[in-house]
Amino acid sequence: MPGGDYGRYNAPYQSPGYTAPAPAQPVPTYTPPRATPPQQPYAPPPVPVTPAANSNYVPAPAVPAPKIGSGDRGSERNAAGNRLPETGVVAGAAASRAAGAPTPVLTPGGDEAMEQAVNGAIGAVGPGDTLGINIMGTGGAQARVTIDADGQVVIPMLGNLRVSGLTPSAIGRRIEQGLRNKGFMTDPQVAVEVLTLRSRIVSVLGQVERPGRYPIEGHLSVLELLAMAGGTSGGAGDVATLVRRADGGNQRLNLYVGNRQSPSQTVQDTELQPGDVIFVPEAPRFYVYGEVGKPGAYPVEQGLNLMRALSLAGGLTPRASDSRIDINRTDVLTGKVTEKRVKMTDAVQPGDVIHVNERIF
Repeated sequence: MPGGDYGRYNAPYQSPGYTAPAPAQPVPTYTPPRATPPQQPYAPPPVPVTPAANSNYVPAPAVPAPKIGSGDRGSERNAAGNRLPETGVVAGAAASRAAGAPTPVLTPGGDEAMEQAVNGAIGAVGPGDTLGINIMGTGGAQARVTIDADGQVVIPMLGNLRVSGLTPSAIGRRIEQGLRNKGFMTDPQVAVEVLTLRSRIVSVLGQVERPGRYPIEGHLSVLELLAMAGGTSGGAGDVATLVRRADGGNQRLNLYVGNRQSPSQTVQDTELQPGDVIFVPEAPRFYVYGEVGKPGAYPVEQGLNLMRALSLAGGLTPRASDSRIDINRTDVLTGKVTEKRVKMTDAVQPGDVIHVNERIF
């Protein structure tokens, strides 16, 4: 305060009853109450199940604790994170992998057995077969080649390679080995596919539904070949002929295919070879005309006599004479035709022509 007369005469006047106002109070801020979480219904703890003495109850397996961390550290694949046992030695598969144990490989004998199981559909290839070769990897190639008469094909980057008599998988391994040996590829992968199979062909002719040429895929019997050809037709004979080239000539084997009976065991067991020909002839027939119900040609059955032959032809008509029945028979060697009167018990041979005459009165 200034002093002197100025301060004494100009000092502010304060009344004795003056009271200083109270300081202003801050306005409180409104905060909404927190929501109360909903109460879950009370669930009693599960009661452990005690299996009865005669029950088949099996407790559920314990759920393993979740693995903390990342990667496979501490797993069987990575033994670095496993806790060592008291002996201080890691055992089991993890120890084998950690120690760098060599991976077991298949022996040649095992490869042969596996190859036969996998490639049973096509045993081996030969001249005339067309192969599709796919060399995969950096610098790979694709080729479509045909095996020549010498059993060789031209492989990209390798040249001529003899493959006759090998299975497709064996050809692929041989190509892979050649590419590694010549340094073209370090780890080649080769796939070989048989596109056309001409070296292992058999033929079926005669009285079958679909005659033609069929490839031998794996092992093929005569009965399976007939099934591929649609089976024998209605006019097929009971005996088929297998023609096979052997020792510079042809070998013939008659097989009972059983047009009206069960096939023989020989047909089921005879395995076909490339170049075999199966011929199914027409069944031998006899002919009936005259006073019968159904004139025509009928197959000759074993032990066929005149009575059975007439029953196959529908029997005799009311105007037929059972005592005036003739057979015209042709001699196979001379071609001479003879006619004779026969009885109901006489045998009927292939090619016979039976004539049933009409009664005279």
